[in-house]
Amino acid sequence: MIWFLVPLAILILAWLWPLLWYAAVQGRVECAIASERRECEAGEGVPVEIDVINRSFVPLPFTQVRVRLPEGLSFHPSVARPDLSVITRVWIKSRARIRVQVYGVRRGPQILSDVSVVGHEGFGLAVRPLASGANAIWLAIRPARRASHAHPPSRMLQGLRAVPHALVEDETWIRGVRLYQYGDPVRHIDWRATARLGDLVVKQFFPTTNRHLLVLLNAQVSEPHWLRHYREAFEALCEQLSASADALHRGGAELLFATNASVSLRRLKSAPDRITPSALRSLLAHAHPYAAFGLEALLLPVLRSPDACPDQLILFSSWESARHTVVLRQLERMGKALQVVRPKLCEEEGETDGHHDLLHRI
Repeated sequence: MIWFLVPLAILILAWLWPLLWYAAVQGRVECAIASERRECEAGEGVPVEIDVINRSFVPLPFTQVRVRLPEGLSFHPSVARPDLSVITRVWIKSRARIRVQVYGVRRGPQILSDVSVVGHEGFGLAVRPLASGANAIWLAIRPARRASHAHPPSRMLQGLRAVPHALVEDETWIRGVRLYQYGDPVRHIDWRATARLGDLVVKQFFPTTNRHLLVLLNAQVSEPHWLRHYREAFEALCEQLSASADALHRGGAELLFATNASVSLRRLKSAPDRITPSALRSLLAHAHPYAAFGLEALLLPVLRSPDACPDQLILFSSWESARHTVVLRQLERMGKALQVVRPKLCEEEGETDGHHDLLHRI
């Protein structure tokens, strides 16, 4: 009879031990995520610490920490690897610290919060959830650096049409034309450009000293602005804007920047303000491809107070409505040298203009 009770007691103990162990640790295991960095470059490693804290009076002989990263992060610098699993053990009233390297893959703000802890009593009879991440960390990825030795070829509004225009540094820095206005001297008329464009235009020069440019970044791709977004075009614009800002700063230009993109954990740059290339890249790291308001909120202040804004205006945009186009033409007629930069998107057939691709998508 006794020999019959011993195996029975062992079976009962094997059945009760996982339940008793889980009852002892349930609600007494915590998981915390920490990182000293808040921004990084694309491909740069950022150390992240994950603490598993055991506040119970029983040990955790088998603890598995599972981490899943958002799309913009990876555990490998060049390969998409969003999942990581680490096995450890935690003694009574102690903690285990796990240090991992996280790499930025795609520009923009990323949130790391998907961390869970599972474990069993040591025999593997029942694996149970123990804890999940009690907090989240924000990590913003700056735009990838691209070499830019000159201003990118783009479009400049000349009268009622957009023509290719490349900014070339010379003794006048920029030489362009604008529509003739009443009172302009006849000697300033550019007859060759008038014959080519079909509109009466006058020469326009901008000196090398006191270079001030107003740079606008447009995230709106539909009307109303909250209806759609276009991530690929916005990412391309951010890279082009970062490269152009570096080139302009090296040339001695002073930038005023404003955007209608939604910016996390930062004040919106809806009003033009002076900015350095490093500060601009930091701001773009926190920018979302969503428009917080329409493009007209950026253009109307320039239209109402043209003398308070620089004569050079560069618009990084993939889409404008008919109403926006009217405002841009008005700015050009007022003497503003308006330059519209389109996103350069790479597809299987080659590099394309984001404006035409966007029309097909919408």
